This record gives sequence, structure tokens and C-alpha cells, in this order.
Amino acid sequence: MNHINQIQAILGSRQTGVKFNCTNLSLYHKPKKNIKFCEAVISSLNSQLVLFEEDIDCIGAQRAFGFYQNDQKFVSQISVETNISHRFIEHAISQIPVIDIPVKNILLGSIENPDVTIAFVKPAIITKLIFLYASLFEEKPILSPYFFMSVCANIAVQTYLTNKICISFGCPESRKEGRIKEDEIIVGIPNSLLNK
Repeated sequence: MNHINQIQAILGSRQTGVKFNCTNLSLYHKPKKNIKFCEAVISSLNSQLVLFEEDIDCIGAQRAFGFYQNDQKFVSQISVETNISHRFIEHAISQIPVIDIPVKNILLGSIENPDVTIAFVKPAIITKLIFLYASLFEEKPILSPYFFMSVCANIAVQTYLTNKICISFGCPESRKEGRIKEDEIIVGIPNSLLNK
């Protein structure tokens, strides 16, 4: 069994592809309303979507994809909403990645050769995946300790930038708007890993 089959066998069916900057958009449709990225990811489990900057209704995702650059305003907003110190949020934001390419569009769904595969799995599956990752590649995953921007920045962007498996426990927005289940953990798998 090759690497892709071993990893795919572990991940199960709640997974979707993410691809940046595609030219062939004919099979994809835009969401009917502005949408949070985590919500679009869950929707793409059932239908293929294409997102443009104007479709993303979340400052965190806009920041992750390079569309929003006012970190001070964003830090203040999160600090007020969470009642966590401005200093802590500012430090956290400085460690949460922003994509390093200009993003024209983001495809979500069943995609041939996605840049990143995002899966929603049970904790026991994470244990198996970490073990397999270590045995196949002698690597450990990146585990995000932050409670915001979990699907957009800490999974989609970080997996894309680092080319490593990334894990997040989710954030309040992704659990609510993205309908991520209570017993699910989010994992990002880089496509390059699946093609080794």
C-alpha cells in the first residue's frame, strides 16, 4: 500500500481538497452569500466551491489569505470579543501564518491534486496518523495552540506553507459556523506528502 492509500485509509470520508489560484473554474460555483472559510470547507464536503476575496465573510480568513492587513484592528476586535489581553492576542497573531502568494481564488471540494487536504477526524485517528507520519517520514505534525483562525490559517495556510501535517482543535467560529463536531479534530495534509 503506497503512502497516499495508507493516509487516505486513516482519514475517512470527512475530507475536502483546497487548491489556490486555479484557471479552470467551470466545475465550481460561488456561494450564494458571503461565507466564512470554515463554513465553506464543510459545505465543500457535498459540493465544489470557488471562493474569491469578496466571498469570504471573516476577517481572520481574509488575513490568512492576504486580503486583510490591519492586524492592530483585528487584534483589538479579538481582544474585545474574548476579553483576553491585547498583548496576548498580538503575540498569537504574530505567530499565525499568512499565505505567501497572491490569492486570486480558492477551490474547495473534490479536487484532483489539491494543495492541501483538510479532514475532520476523531482523536483516536489523530494518534494513528501521527504514528504513520513518524514511521513513513520521520516527522511530527505541527499542532496549533491557538483558539482562532483554526481552519483558515492554522490548517489551510500553515499546511500549504510548511508542507507538513498540521493539527488544530478548532476555534469557536469553526465549531459554530463551520459545524465542526464536538468530537472532531481538524487536520491538514499537504498534497506533496500524498505524492511521495
